[in-house]
Amino acid sequence: MHLLDDGFAPPEACVQWCRARVYPLHVLDDSAHVDLDWWNHHLREHKHEIVLHGRDLDGHVVDRGIAVVQRNDLQLGSELVESAHDALGLLFLCAAWRSAHRSRRATRRLPDVFHPHADQDPLGRIKQVLDRCAKDKRVPEPSGDAWSGWPDMPGVGVPLMALFMWAARVRRHGVRAQLIDQHGVSTLIHEGWLEEPSVSGFTLRRYDRYLQLLSGWAMQVGTEPELIEMWLVQRWNARVHEARSGARAEPTLF
Repeated sequence: MHLLDDGFAPPEACVQWCRARVYPLHVLDDSAHVDLDWWNHHLREHKHEIVLHGRDLDGHVVDRGIAVVQRNDLQLGSELVESAHDALGLLFLCAAWRSAHRSRRATRRLPDVFHPHADQDPLGRIKQVLDRCAKDKRVPEPSGDAWSGWPDMPGVGVPLMALFMWAARVRRHGVRAQLIDQHGVSTLIHEGWLEEPSVSGFTLRRYDRYLQLLSGWAMQVGTEPELIEMWLVQRWNARVHEARSGARAEPTLF
């Protein structure tokens, strides 16, 4: 764990919340209601050979309307993606899930993943990075002198890249990649974490520190890092809800 994080323990509210929840139900079944018509229309408009699917209320796979996508669906080879390139299709499914999730800070937009200065395939660079992540289960080294440490990923910010890495089971220094959301980092800062508050400006080194913190807290609590990350996000939303309504909301545990 980072030197500055030594002694920074999970709040008791986090401990209680995580211990009352189970990974399959609260993480893998975490759902978002995705507007498939919007996504598939924009994918066609941008000449992507990708079709996203979801599930109706009976669990049947559909390709239109508002459909349910669970976090467990975010994996390579998912039946909810039709794509000639598995990893790129998964990236867009991740983008759709994240933007439709009611608890997370994201806007619905189609990531512009085309490289503007490509001589041949404008998708070649991002496909290469995604394929390396999927195959090697690690983040490839950046090309050139990238100050952030992240590889060149046109149109893909840190939160979406982190979600893709979780879905692809990428590991960093023995720790599985985890989601990172501005709401969650804001909770960490509020609890006393000494780090830059803006997720969009996170370097890969800062992200590694974040992973080590989540992993360390999970070991202390006896839970999984995914549940720690979920509590951080839910805690921020609960504080906002209380500030607006004056009523305590789950997860309060103040």
